[in-house]
Amino acid sequence: MDTADTGSAQPKHDPPIAMEPYDLGKAEDLGALSNEQQWHTNNLKTQTRINNERYMRNHPEIHHMISAFLSELNSDFFTHPDLLKRVEDMKEEYMKQHREDMVVRGLAGEDIFGDDDDDDTEEGGDA
Repeated sequence: MDTADTGSAQPKHDPPIAMEPYDLGKAEDLGALSNEQQWHTNNLKTQTRINNERYMRNHPEIHHMISAFLSELNSDFFTHPDLLKRVEDMKEEYMKQHREDMVVRGLAGEDIFGDDDDDDTEEGGDA
């Protein structure tokens, strides 16, 4: 019998640090990628991150441009006369999107209140 990976087992993801494991199949679902495809995807993510870091280190002017842009953006944002209203509007939009996302995730059968997803518990909403 051939022991080659045919993609018939759920992939082991082991994503690179600070990168999302997007292809997580459920218990009865294999996910979208085979083990080999996931390995190549993770490898590509790692190489892309390394290349981006090298580029940024070789071009310090980009760091200065980004800093200048963010300083200008922040000064405009925080000195706007309607700052509190803008922040409230952004918060409402975020909460609306979050509620819609939770509905979609629930319809998709995800365990949206599971213990393994601790990041959503810091909302400060009704528990």
